[in-house]
Amino acid sequence: MTAPPAPRTTARPAAAPALATYCPDYSAATYGIDPNQVADTGGGTQLVTVVDPSTKSVTGTFTAWVRKANGCWSPVSLAGQPAQPFRAQTGYGGLLPISQRVPGDWATPTGLFPFGTIVYGNSTVIPTARYPYHHLVCGDWWDEQPGSPTYDTFQHAPCGIIPPYGDDSEALWTEVQPYQHFIDIKMPHPPDHGAGIFLHDDMPEGYTEGCVALPNPELDAVLRWLNPADAPHILIAVS
Repeated sequence: MTAPPAPRTTARPAAAPALATYCPDYSAATYGIDPNQVADTGGGTQLVTVVDPSTKSVTGTFTAWVRKANGCWSPVSLAGQPAQPFRAQTGYGGLLPISQRVPGDWATPTGLFPFGTIVYGNSTVIPTARYPYHHLVCGDWWDEQPGSPTYDTFQHAPCGIIPPYGDDSEALWTEVQPYQHFIDIKMPHPPDHGAGIFLHDDMPEGYTEGCVALPNPELDAVLRWLNPADAPHILIAVS
C-alpha cells in the first residue's frame, strides 16, 4: 500500500517589523541634552532637564519637556514666558553624582529624580492648583541633619524652639527671597548624601547651595505646568 503524500507546507511570510517612531533631534548645543536619546526618563510624561557645561559650572540650561502620544519628547511652551530653554542657577560646589555628594558641599547632585508632592513658599500667592500648597510659617523646617529619622523631610516645630535637628537644618520661613515658592527634588536615602535639594527662586549671588533655581516668573510657570498625575522627573547632568 502506498503511503499518502505528505501534506504540503506553505512558508509563512516573516512578520513585518514594527514601524519605528522617528523623533525630532534636539541640539545639545541648545538644550544641553536630547531626552529622546536618553534611556531612562522616569516613566512619566513630564521631564525637566538641567544641564551644566562642566562639573564646575554654577549655571545650566533648563528645559521642560512633554512626552507626546508617539513617545517623543518635545519642549513645552509655558504661558507668558519666552521660548525655552531657560538659564538656571546650580550649586556653588559644582555638580557631582549623588553617590559622591556629601552634606554641606554645596554641590548639585546629578542623576534622575522625582519631584515631591507639595509646593511650599513664603508667598501668600498660590502658584499652582495641581499640588497642595503650604504657606510657610515660623517653626517650619527642612530636616538636613544626617542620621535624623526625619532626614530630608519637612518638619514643624513650635515657633521659637530649635528642634534637635535644627543646627544642621533650614529654617524655611526665614528664607524669604529664595523660597517664595519651591518644590523639593527627592533624593535617594539612605545613605544621607544630601537634603533640601529644591527647585526654587533664583539667588542674587548667582548660585545656590546645591539646589536648582529660576527667576520667579519662570519658576511659577514651571510650577503651574508640573502635574503629579504625569509623574514628572528632573534629570540633572553635565553636557
